[in-house]
Amino acid sequence: MSGLLRAGLAAVDPESLTRQALEGRNGERVTLIAIGKASIGMCRGAVRALGDSGGICVSNISGPVPRDIHLVVGNHPVPGPGSFEAGRRVLEVAAAATEPIVALISGGGSALCEHPIDGVSPSFISDVGRRLLESGASISDTNLVRRHLSAVKNGGVARVAGGPVDTYVISDVCGEQPSLIASGPTASMPLDPNAAGEIMARHGIDVPDGVMEAMQAPRSPVAASPITVLADARTAAEGVVHAAAGEAIEATITDEWLRGDVAEALDRFLDAAGPGLTVAAGEPEVRVTGEGVGGRNTHAALVAAEQLAGSDVWFAAFATDGVDGNSASAGAIVDGTTIERGGDPKAALETSDSATYLEATGDLIHTGPTGTNVSDLWVLWR
Repeated sequence: MSGLLRAGLAAVDPESLTRQALEGRNGERVTLIAIGKASIGMCRGAVRALGDSGGICVSNISGPVPRDIHLVVGNHPVPGPGSFEAGRRVLEVAAAATEPIVALISGGGSALCEHPIDGVSPSFISDVGRRLLESGASISDTNLVRRHLSAVKNGGVARVAGGPVDTYVISDVCGEQPSLIASGPTASMPLDPNAAGEIMARHGIDVPDGVMEAMQAPRSPVAASPITVLADARTAAEGVVHAAAGEAIEATITDEWLRGDVAEALDRFLDAAGPGLTVAAGEPEVRVTGEGVGGRNTHAALVAAEQLAGSDVWFAAFATDGVDGNSASAGAIVDGTTIERGGDPKAALETSDSATYLEATGDLIHTGPTGTNVSDLWVLWR
């Protein structure tokens, strides 16, 4: 099973995907602005294809970047000091660019790179991000709020750019518009301040009058620019299926993206799973109900282990960025013996402590940050 997941990761390798996409532009001098969990690999691939180019790279980890690329490490999943430093620097680089801008955008960029609009404080943005995350707000609602509070998102980078912008993305938004990735730093969408305020209020967040006024302030239009999607979670799923075929294993990908409540998404996935290998991709939500260690993938794996107890079925839930929630794992691979090895999982599920339970049973997946991000893969092997 772990070998199949590695094949899925290989299919969304950011360096090779970006190099292939840009190799026809060899020798062109551009300013690179890379934002997201795949940004370091995307930068390396871009420079391999283009030749020397300067710019900025915003990532969740440190790593080697090409010469003349300035690396800033932001905070994730909640924006913090590194994120606000990254947002300030990105806007400065975009405004100062005298060459065409190539934007390399990937999942995680919303939290990693942030700068508030006038009238909104960094602390308010951080608090909103944390509370929406803990309440299990949908990613679409969270991104809608982010776009209203940010000077980076909703076309903010393109708005200040001194020249044309071409955007290449590795997507974590599961079939949605590519302009939503990282909340759209180079592409604008219609704003609805009242809807953003209602989402925050629904999750118990008090919205000061000054913030509402700031969200309602007009923003200058952003010229449409091309967006090229290099890969998404389905690309990774196809990598798993291709590897399975090489081992003569029957494999299919579900038609439905993983979304909504994690337990409900699991029920739909198990109902859809046929013989052999079944793969699904997406990003469901889990509501934090305690102070334990875990994320949506370890939670899904533990719920699946309950349902599969005593069977000969295997189930894997895997975060392609290598970091599941607040755990040090990327998810877990469970089977029909997990519960007999670990005991009653009720308390772990109620306190959001699924990773602690699955660490004790030896079922966690440990990869460390993978340098890419196309949301989650679930695999059932019957």
